Amino acid sequence: MPKFLTSGEVLLIHKKLPKRYELSERLLKDLALVQVADVDVVGSGSLLFLSSTTQVLGSDIATVMLADADADADADGVPVRATLCLDDHDQLFELELWKVDFSPIIDVVDLGGAFSGH
Repeated sequence: MPKFLTSGEVLLIHKKLPKRYELSERLLKDLALVQVADVDVVGSGSLLFLSSTTQVLGSDIATVMLADADADADADGVPVRATLCLDDHDQLFELELWKVDFSPIIDVVDLGGAFSGH
């Protein structure tokens, strides 16, 4: 079911998107209006960016581990790997969220706060 990004998801993308990336400004402007859908894969907290055109996975533009010494990303303390992907037309394609032990994501505690020290 289509939905808008949460404020934590928007903050995560803002902090993950490489500043040097020439498409970053355009991609960030689209975040307020973009709709996403949950990816139905066991253990994944991934989001697929919806588009009116056919999308094909292009490339990963940022990857980070959402855990540090002060704050774990998931409620049970297991680190989460997050990857932001573009499609083959340099549009946002997917925000992949996977726990490193492949167990189901319970609740990503603080998407934005996971980057506060980086």
